[in-house]
Amino acid sequence: MYRITTPDFNLDHTLSCGQVFRWQKNGNLWTGVVNGAVIRAKQEREELIIDSILDRNFIREYFRLDDDMVKIYESINRDALMDALIRKYRGLRLVRQDPWECLVSYICSSNNTIRNIKNSISRMCECFGKEIGSGYYSFPEPEMLAVIETCQMQQCRLGFRSSRVLEIASRVAEGEFDLYRLGKLSYEEARLELVKIHGVGNKIADCVLLFAFGKLESFPVDTHIEKIMELHYGRHITGTKSKRKEAIAGFARRYFGGYCGYAQEYLYFEDLGT
Repeated sequence: MYRITTPDFNLDHTLSCGQVFRWQKNGNLWTGVVNGAVIRAKQEREELIIDSILDRNFIREYFRLDDDMVKIYESINRDALMDALIRKYRGLRLVRQDPWECLVSYICSSNNTIRNIKNSISRMCECFGKEIGSGYYSFPEPEMLAVIETCQMQQCRLGFRSSRVLEIASRVAEGEFDLYRLGKLSYEEARLELVKIHGVGNKIADCVLLFAFGKLESFPVDTHIEKIMELHYGRHITGTKSKRKEAIAGFARRYFGGYCGYAQEYLYFEDLGT
């Protein structure tokens, strides 16, 4: 067990804002499985208390404790709404997720609720991951998922998403799709590669680029974000209905700047709680 000083960090906001799916809170203690290891974390004022085999450097990187939040807040704080959200949720940080787990998780999120996403991912890990502790399982590797049948995935209750997960698992396992190469590409180039995957549209691609590859210019637009952006910024956004989500994302990049991905998560968390 060790402690990390964490100014401008709020563990509760960070883990409950909808960006991750394998963390559970009991009292003031959060427990999650990351990188094949269990992490137990709690916060006391500006100290993060960690119980895990993962070292300090990993935890700092995972929770993006190296981000300059003062600079980020200065960049995205463009109006009264964002100013209020920063005050309300100050310390919410994006996390650096594993690209494979993040991609599969967001494929599972398609037309789904957060509760169902969490349950399905939990079942998939129990069925096809490795047990790493009593009741805790690693996220299944693509090589494991590549050799199972669609019918075996029924117990995970993924519905139509099952075939999509198995298809990309096979492509990654066989080296047909180099997922980790995307981190070396520009945002635009990486996005074009991701949307070639069956079941990955612009929103899922943007989530993976933001949460796994740290491309902070990514601004995922789902129904939550579309609603809140139309309400507060609709008069500034032009474009046909069929291209509305892309127009919203484009406006957000221009308006909030290179850290617009942070602005997106603050907006999303606000709508999630309303």
